[in-house]
Amino acid sequence: MSEKLVFFLQRLVRKTWLRCALFALLACAAVMLATWAGPYIPDGTAINLGSEALDSLLNILASSMLTVSIFSASTMVSAFSAVANSATPRASQLLIEDSTVQNTLAVFIGAFIYGVISLVGLHAHVYGDGGRLVLFGFTLLILLGVVVVLLRWIDYLSVLGRLGETIRRLEEATCKAIDQRIDKPYLGGRRQQSGERGSHEVRSDATGFVQHVAMDQLQARAQALDGQIHLHVLPGAFVAPGAVLASSDRPLDDAARDAIRQAVLIGNGRTFDHDPRYGFVVMGEIAARAMSASINDPGTALEVIGAGVRTLAHWAARQQEAASPSASASASAASAPSSPPPPCDRVTAPALREAGMVEDVFEPLARYAAGAVEVGIALQRALRSVGTLHPALREPSERLSAYALERAEKADLCGTDVEALRGAAREATGGTRFSASPGMSDTSAL
Repeated sequence: MSEKLVFFLQRLVRKTWLRCALFALLACAAVMLATWAGPYIPDGTAINLGSEALDSLLNILASSMLTVSIFSASTMVSAFSAVANSATPRASQLLIEDSTVQNTLAVFIGAFIYGVISLVGLHAHVYGDGGRLVLFGFTLLILLGVVVVLLRWIDYLSVLGRLGETIRRLEEATCKAIDQRIDKPYLGGRRQQSGERGSHEVRSDATGFVQHVAMDQLQARAQALDGQIHLHVLPGAFVAPGAVLASSDRPLDDAARDAIRQAVLIGNGRTFDHDPRYGFVVMGEIAARAMSASINDPGTALEVIGAGVRTLAHWAARQQEAASPSASASASAASAPSSPPPPCDRVTAPALREAGMVEDVFEPLARYAAGAVEVGIALQRALRSVGTLHPALREPSERLSAYALERAEKADLCGTDVEALRGAAREATGGTRFSASPGMSDTSAL
């Protein structure tokens, strides 16, 4: 199965309507099974269930599930709006694709459809004694499932749409994207050296963000060309018409160029899948909104700082785990065979820019929280911790620490506050001052 098809299937499974449709089909199948299996149940086994008792039970199920479904749908819309207003509209994507919310709504709608269809069959005298017995058993099972889901849903409503829960989900989504990138550091291809590119370029004919790259399609095209394909964009990069997507060292005809363009999926917005930096960008947006003059919520900014440090620590730990096997393999290279090539060895891809992750989450805080001393001190301490996690994070952390101090010194703070920030900055940079200028970060993946 191609990577592009797998990506589309993953996106499809997260759609709310699909789960609702599947549960509705299961409800229809249960009714049909009761109709089909009823005649096969012996008369002595089938208990005498009165149609009125079963009718009342199904009436209660259908009417109550309709009300609960409408209530759950309105609760979902309210939660989406709350996340968009309190955090950022980009974070509401996590709530829309939440499996608990989707499964709950799907169970309620499926139970409602089951009750309506069962009532129609009951009033049409479709079921005999055996059919009513099967239908009664299915009704009890569905009622039990609805009660369990309803109790879980009531408990889930206590955190649904809360800002702290949104930050936690954002941290989990970013760590998941980091794990995917660590497992395939160059999307399954080879590392692209600085300045490595082919003489035959493939340019974009669309505007948007790169959401997915089908490396298997690029590998197949490179094998057909008997050459190399160099990818120049990663998931999360913004491209416009004329932007270079990839290049090849072999001549390309129109069919080959179209195949390479189709391998690079471009959409209207970024997604958390395969794009680790997008999670850090959204964290920075939450922190920037929290420190705006209209909201002024330092507590949320401190939560974002903690989430950013934990996520970067997860990245550093996974990097060390990935480097350990290669280090041990190189030590025994004389007696062991060479490491196998990557699955897409004819495709090169650029590496993720580690400094961009630090800038994405912490630079908005350095800019918009310059006048908040408690946030500034926490930011300096966080940057000191981040700088010790991995050698690649030290230089951007120190540079951003100097930039945050420069912004704070021009924020009309009193001398005591400025001295406290300077002391924290000296601890973060080890006494070294870096020159910093606004707009250091970017939102691309390169």
